Amino acid sequence: MHVAIIGGASTIGSTVAYTLAGLTPTVDVSLVDINEGAAWAHGKDISHASYHFSNAPGAAIAGDDVGTVRSATPDELAELDPDLLVFNAAAPQPEDATDRGAREAELDRNLSIVEDVAEDLRPLDPTPLLVVTNPIDRLVYQFYSLLEWPRRCFLGYSLSETARVADALGSELDVHPNEVSCPTMGEHGEQVVPILSRARVSGESVATDDLDREEIREYVLDIPFQIAKERGVAETSRWVTSAGVTRVIRSIAAGSEPGGDDPRGRLGEPFCLSTPLDGEYGFEDLALSVPVDLDEGGVAAIHEWDLAAVEADELATAADAVRADLDRIGARGYDG
Repeated sequence: MHVAIIGGASTIGSTVAYTLAGLTPTVDVSLVDINEGAAWAHGKDISHASYHFSNAPGAAIAGDDVGTVRSATPDELAELDPDLLVFNAAAPQPEDATDRGAREAELDRNLSIVEDVAEDLRPLDPTPLLVVTNPIDRLVYQFYSLLEWPRRCFLGYSLSETARVADALGSELDVHPNEVSCPTMGEHGEQVVPILSRARVSGESVATDDLDREEIREYVLDIPFQIAKERGVAETSRWVTSAGVTRVIRSIAAGSEPGGDDPRGRLGEPFCLSTPLDGEYGFEDLALSVPVDLDEGGVAAIHEWDLAAVEADELATAADAVRADLDRIGARGYDG
């Protein structure tokens, strides 16, 4: 599998490439960036790191099977012929962008980048595109409106919230967060919707009626900005994001390998990821995070869960917030 990371010299882009080299070393990675020197430097450094990964005790990958990590410029995208695109290019954030409205404020700054990248992508055949740049839901739909590709190609990353809500629930339930599973739907932003009705501990349903739902949401919304205030905006939430993005990539890769239909290779699907909706949950002409199955073409299926009344109401609020911004920028989806 060949993954092209657009914005590959960025903090998140390079960290995703490093994480892939350690966890899925057979994947070829192209770091696509206008800063070709920085992309080359990250690629070379990660290639050196892969030496240690492949030579570690118990490593199952022979040297000849280790994927390459290379640099490229945006005008080379058509020549790369990737199997998966990861969009992580973004305008620089102000140093003081550590408040919760920062994601939404990025929309106008990043629209022109999306338009430029869409032009670079037009020569390609339809290819799964995973958007990591904020505001994710708006940019997923903007790409969908600009590229005449099937909607199953468009995905937006939102798994960091899953880890954060697990942290919050682990504290409330006095269990290790890694034992907790609780999906989040809606917006990657203020209108995130924790689906507490589907919370699990060690795979078993758990009662959440007595938990403070709003306190859990506030933790999920606050913690990334608390991290940014302490560590600096340029670092972002690089570790949880790169781990979650790599999890999505590995699941898509599993769908392109022999035996990829084996659910043991699907890495915990369905995932809640942002994708354009066409009637699912009663919404259309926008993108929201909903439960999806993945394969080598992107979204293989969208699941429509029965939601608690408060969850359904919050999902509708998230849809209204995203639609308002899409109407303002004039995004219209492709009907093909």
